[in-house]
Amino acid sequence: MTKADFIKTFRNGAMMLLIAALVVSFAAARASASKENTDWRIKIKSAAVVNGPRVTLGDIADFYGDLPAQTKADLSAVELWNAPARSRKPVRVNRSKLRVILQHYLGELVRNCIIPSTLTMQSGGKVMSQEELQRAVVKVLTPQAEAMDGDYKFREFKLPPYLFFKDSMDSLRVHIPRALKPGSNSFRMEVVSVDGQVLRRLAGSLFVDLWKPVPCPVRPINRKELVTPDLITWKSKNMAHLGDRVWDGKGGPWRIKVPVGTGQPIMRSSIEPAPVIARGDKVTLMFRGKHLKLTVPVEALEDAGVGQNITVRNLQSKRKVVATVVNAQIVQVK
Repeated sequence: MTKADFIKTFRNGAMMLLIAALVVSFAAARASASKENTDWRIKIKSAAVVNGPRVTLGDIADFYGDLPAQTKADLSAVELWNAPARSRKPVRVNRSKLRVILQHYLGELVRNCIIPSTLTMQSGGKVMSQEELQRAVVKVLTPQAEAMDGDYKFREFKLPPYLFFKDSMDSLRVHIPRALKPGSNSFRMEVVSVDGQVLRRLAGSLFVDLWKPVPCPVRPINRKELVTPDLITWKSKNMAHLGDRVWDGKGGPWRIKVPVGTGQPIMRSSIEPAPVIARGDKVTLMFRGKHLKLTVPVEALEDAGVGQNITVRNLQSKRKVVATVVNAQIVQVK
């Protein structure tokens, strides 16, 4: 045997020993996992990034439960197939193909695998899951939510299931075009390169619940009743369903225009300014001329506030005239 043949034979033998060692190691990991408590799972990701030439189980899976560290490391190192080419679009593998591959490499351990409907992979770069995207959005919008001065909750997020970045240095920027408000809100996500260039834009939305105290009657208030402090209590209501239609409890005096039931929020459309003079009130009509001032008792035929015109009837002559309200006792004609 020549020296070259000896070296070749030695290398081939070493390679076979290495392969044998890997096979024995994985077989031991499978045996160890099988003997352990079955209360553990291998959860295959919906989206994953691969950085080596081969896809390993550790690239595409998360391990949950009571597995020994060495068993987990051995399972993570199991190679499955060639990694997708770099600089290409992410590739997809459906559930049926995933199950066949995992069955081949994991055997009976596939029963402990949670397999998604589709696995999408990319070589290089990074990926953000839907949960990570949601956390990024919440971080940006929380200061605005806290400024609304109430108890808030974010829900009904509409986000992509995952987001791939071609470069690991790319970042995500969240921008909301208008001030955050109770109810449905839209926002924009941007993939930004390390030099600040916007590489991609995506739309998203969420729903914001905001509970704040609003004025509510302690008993039913009927039409034309004055809204007085003793008739009002404050109850926490979801502003997402009330918007800016609810009365803020300020201003006045007010009276009820549309009846409001006990505990119901008083809407701005349910109240109107309380008139200074109400229909049926007896007031004084004053006439001021250049050299003459007359006063006569009259009856108000409608409601009116200060400065508004009102029709009144002379209690003596029964004649109707239009006058301007000066205060609660006097109307005036010129």
